[in-house]
Amino acid sequence: MLPADFAPYTLSLAGRLRELAELTRRLNKQHFSARITAAANQLRAAGASDSTGEVLDAGVALVRRLYSESMVSEATIVADALVDHASASPNPVHKRRARMLCGIAHTEAGDPAGAIEHHAAALRLAIDEDNGDAISRTWNNLGLVVSNSGQYELAIRCFERALAVAGEGPAALATRYLATCNTANCYSHLGLHEQGLDHAMRGLVEESAQFRQQDPHAALFLRRNLVNALAALGRIGDAERYVVQASELAEFLNSPRGFITNAITRSLFELARGSHDMALTRLESTLEKARAVPGALRDTLACLARAEEAAGNAARALLRLQELAEHVYRSAIEVARAQVEIAAMGAAATPVTGIHERQFEARLHSRVPPPHPPTGWAAVERLAVSACLRQETTGWHGKRVGALVKALALAQGTNPLQALELGLAAEVHDIGMLSVPEGILSKRAPLNEAEGRVVRRHAEAGIEMLGTEPHPRLLLAREMNSYHHARWDGQGHPNAVRGMSIPLCARMCAIADAYDAMVCGVGHRKPRSMDSALEELRREAGGQFDPALVTAFEVMLHDESQDIGVEISAGAGMEDFQQFIQSLQEDRGFV
Repeated sequence: MLPADFAPYTLSLAGRLRELAELTRRLNKQHFSARITAAANQLRAAGASDSTGEVLDAGVALVRRLYSESMVSEATIVADALVDHASASPNPVHKRRARMLCGIAHTEAGDPAGAIEHHAAALRLAIDEDNGDAISRTWNNLGLVVSNSGQYELAIRCFERALAVAGEGPAALATRYLATCNTANCYSHLGLHEQGLDHAMRGLVEESAQFRQQDPHAALFLRRNLVNALAALGRIGDAERYVVQASELAEFLNSPRGFITNAITRSLFELARGSHDMALTRLESTLEKARAVPGALRDTLACLARAEEAAGNAARALLRLQELAEHVYRSAIEVARAQVEIAAMGAAATPVTGIHERQFEARLHSRVPPPHPPTGWAAVERLAVSACLRQETTGWHGKRVGALVKALALAQGTNPLQALELGLAAEVHDIGMLSVPEGILSKRAPLNEAEGRVVRRHAEAGIEMLGTEPHPRLLLAREMNSYHHARWDGQGHPNAVRGMSIPLCARMCAIADAYDAMVCGVGHRKPRSMDSALEELRREAGGQFDPALVTAFEVMLHDESQDIGVEISAGAGMEDFQQFIQSLQEDRGFV
């Protein structure tokens, strides 16, 4: 039952949000979720008013409380509704604040594509305001999204932009501090410990006692980066002082996340000092707490695997690596399903497609009704872009593969609507890459056998993420996810699936996927010319690829390139290929 003093319908919007923040621990999950949905609907229906600023303040406080209680889905629902509420406000600051909050919410929910969309909107508004502080904070937020996707080099460029536009005064202190801390973390992931230490020390210079008290989590995170960099550089004595400071901050925080971060910090120090058994004991005792904090569990397992390896326990290290891979795998599937459910819940009130998709639909509507999409398809598309961001900086690998598959299907005589469905299904062929740990995807050296198995499982993850709805587009997408790494000669995976036994849609996807990866340099490959990539397809015809489809793909490529004046030669590169893809994506009046 609801508490007797809960009377939401007599409160203002801001008052209702404040009361919801107080009720996070007093209502059961079902009642509370219902209240969150009702409040979100009220926010959308009310529209902007003189109290919008107060509503945003209350909404930010509620979202923060929901995060502290691990209610990420509910926080995203509130943030999305606040964007709708502020959209009618004549005050651009209201719109920017709502967009920024929504971007942070989508980041926490594991939807980097959605987060980038909102932060990009916030950035445009901040530029229109000529608000340097807001521009800097937004670039910092964008960097965090990209960093979480494993694109550390691109994230560093975002943080550098944040620092470049941040002011020198105390008002910009938080932005400078966080940007330097985040840059240090990225360099640490890249193994560039000298650069990481340099930025961490810059963050330390920016840090004041007041800020350390206001944001002790950030201060603790900085100490972890300092210890990691110094230990990696063999400066054990210098690292010790920051280990002590980390313990003091964790004691002040008195939170599970603070405890775990401190344990990892101390373990990194102990490993560097050669105290492998001590680090193992500490991490083993931390693991139980970390299992209740999904974000911390990943770091704990990674550190534990490293400790087992340092102690000479290769078999146990492999078990921890497998557990880490399984955790990332399951988490990615859960996040994908949650995003689809959220999209379905809000579909009636809020369009979840981006402007590109809405324009595309508008162009087609006058000619033929577009195929009805599966439930939550827009969320699936965003997640697929998020998965591609983990492999290359644009996130548009899936979109390009979809355009190539659609063009190949049309060249094969497929009817236009079916070709469109094939292209849309191909766009999400790599959604399962969300299940692969960033450390494996960012590795530049050849993968070992265990890491290779983890990467191959992305096909299984993609099938689970796409669910079981019997929609034709999802059936095609599941087949492409299952078999786009099968080989014509049967030597791919799944094993022993060969020749005509591989679904036609997956054979088309395999060719488009490989071609785009070669030309655009997906996954740390060196980009190749369009002609060189085509020559590689020819060499693999009858081995990796369906030979008849390779011939059809080559004919399509030459025909389409001649139509737009692109010469497929050894000198043609990314610019020509992007022009080629844009041409394929244009509406030509046949659908």
